[in-house]
Amino acid sequence: MARPVLIHYHIFKNAGTSVDWLLRKSFGDNWTTFEGQHAADVQSADRVRTFLEGRPDIVALSSHLGRPPLPWPAARAIVFLRQPLERARSVHAFVARDATQPNHAVARRGFANYVRWALDSNDGGVVIRNYQVIHLSTASLRAGHIYRAEATADDLGEAVRYLDAWNGVGVVSRFDDSCRVIQQALVSTFPALNLASIRLNVTHAARPEETERLEEIREELGAETYARLLAANELDLSLYAHAQRLLHRRLALVTENATH
Repeated sequence: MARPVLIHYHIFKNAGTSVDWLLRKSFGDNWTTFEGQHAADVQSADRVRTFLEGRPDIVALSSHLGRPPLPWPAARAIVFLRQPLERARSVHAFVARDATQPNHAVARRGFANYVRWALDSNDGGVVIRNYQVIHLSTASLRAGHIYRAEATADDLGEAVRYLDAWNGVGVVSRFDDSCRVIQQALVSTFPALNLASIRLNVTHAARPEETERLEEIREELGAETYARLLAANELDLSLYAHAQRLLHRRLALVTENATH
């Protein structure tokens, strides 16, 4: 199809609330969400396409459960990546705070206990085990249920190819820079897009440097659990590093173009 549509692949605890707010502000009634029947009801690209074919009014769509590839060539993507261990801490804080969340009782026992449970659990622990690679690859669908999904090196390669092909890739820790790059890349196709930064649902107002934040996580978890969490996110760490490199290059181009 020739119709441009913007898909926000909303990865849980990756600044998606802020991105959704900006998209809703930009597109109004021409923005919507698309989810499944429950939190584990992952939606294939075919289902996303079928939904959009029935909604010709929609210009932008956000989905936690929709999966790539994009529904057709004229579609464009937005996705934000996050340092995996920081993301794990944010997931825990959210689940511990919200009594409606699955595994809330586990999260209430503390971050270290939650991580140890997640590393050994087939009942939702996948959310902090290479989850960003799983979200952006066929690993989401291959296992039959998202809780059973496990990422492979091939899945990492697939996710990297998506990031390389998409120009709407951001990094949570550099949200403002990411919005600047994405705005520049997509505004000619979507003139109503306005990603003037606003951060919603942010856990920590003051943000120390990443190395300091990771040291805090190591101290919270203890050396053994920290090492296990690192190992369980080896592929996500590679994907995150790739997203950082992409942002660095693309921001340099935007800055250079702005000076000419």
